[in-house]
Amino acid sequence: MIAVKNVGKAYGANTVFADVSFTVEDQKGMFLTGASGCGKTTLLRLIAGFDLDYTGEIRIDGRTMTEKIQPRERDIAVVFQEPTLWNHMTIRKNLVYGMKQKDDEAVQKIAEKLEIAELLDRYPEEISGGQAKRASLARALLADKKYLLLDEPLSNVDRKTKDIILDYLSEEVIGKKSVIYVTHDAEEMNRMKLDVLEL
Repeated sequence: MIAVKNVGKAYGANTVFADVSFTVEDQKGMFLTGASGCGKTTLLRLIAGFDLDYTGEIRIDGRTMTEKIQPRERDIAVVFQEPTLWNHMTIRKNLVYGMKQKDDEAVQKIAEKLEIAELLDRYPEEISGGQAKRASLARALLADKKYLLLDEPLSNVDRKTKDIILDYLSEEVIGKKSVIYVTHDAEEMNRMKLDVLEL
């Protein structure tokens, strides 16, 4: 379970948000929405451990997160708005990176589901933005973390890519992992029927 209690974030005199509280139970999910600039991405970064400067408390599996608990120790995978792939690695090697144990069959299966199987031996610069988003999602899922943080994973993608990812998340992810999904898209929220928190 992820528990956020009275969490606030400020940059100097500028308060981004204050006293945010919610919980995400194991194998449950929620949408995090709100106006641009309200701190949705910032909150994900706090939970993941990429930013340690905040007030309040974040607990993961009953353990209070501190600066001593590195992102890799939090059992969290993050998919950002912009694809984050290693440019010097093929897509296949990007997908394998972070896996607890290499599993070629699992890589092939998820690549086929997300329709990137034919891209596995290409490099990030050789694929489209939508394909890179699918590859980033596949890598996060193959890392087999308990928690998945999605930061507007479908922003600026074509209809085909959106449908592929929404179908995969609905059928293969929701109900199996704990998910926090940042979006302002009503269609995405209607397709997956998760609880909604407006920041």
